[in-house]
Amino acid sequence: MTQRLSARETAYQILRSRILNLDLKPNDSLSDKELAAQMGMSRTPIREAVIKLSLANLVVVRPQSGTFVAPIDTRIVEMEQFSRYVLEKEMVLQAIPRMTDRARQMYEENLQVYRLYLASHGPDRKSRLFALDNQFHRIAFQLNQKGGHFDWMQDARHHIERVRVLSFLMNLDDFIPKDHEELVAAMSAGDADTAVQILERHLTLYQDHLKQMKTAYPHYFDGTGE
Repeated sequence: MTQRLSARETAYQILRSRILNLDLKPNDSLSDKELAAQMGMSRTPIREAVIKLSLANLVVVRPQSGTFVAPIDTRIVEMEQFSRYVLEKEMVLQAIPRMTDRARQMYEENLQVYRLYLASHGPDRKSRLFALDNQFHRIAFQLNQKGGHFDWMQDARHHIERVRVLSFLMNLDDFIPKDHEELVAAMSAGDADTAVQILERHLTLYQDHLKQMKTAYPHYFDGTGE
């Protein structure tokens, strides 16, 4: 039983990662037989993983048609990002009194590495920038000894993560280092109002990007939330 559950969880994590990274694209057909062959598993854990993915709104079953990767639902995108903003705003406010030299160093090291990859042309550039962006936002949680809260939040975010990946793929991410630098400056200065304003601007810019994404990739979206 333990091995079966482990296989199901492994299949779920692999498929979830492939969906979020757009390796499996919105509306792609999913065949449990093909996926099982690709991952060297039996079809049972694949089917169980697909059920779990459907509960996370990442997979849809269409009667008489089959199983498909769910399109990006802009209503869920808004809910996920709003929830993130509410939680992260509180973490930033709590982190401001904890902006020690070590805390500033953690932010600065992240910014330096981000700039390095931003100027690079390596094959892992996009994946590294994406990871560094996550690491930056996790620092405030770490300063409050709530790193697990950030991880929990990330596990619950699905549709907005695909929007973030599209942002990187479409080179709509140029605003990130400047926003991060300004946020750290405001936090270091103890300016809570400015920090919150920057964070809100930073986490709502996706709304403008959605228009460009829907024009470039209309088949990735479900057509709701217009």
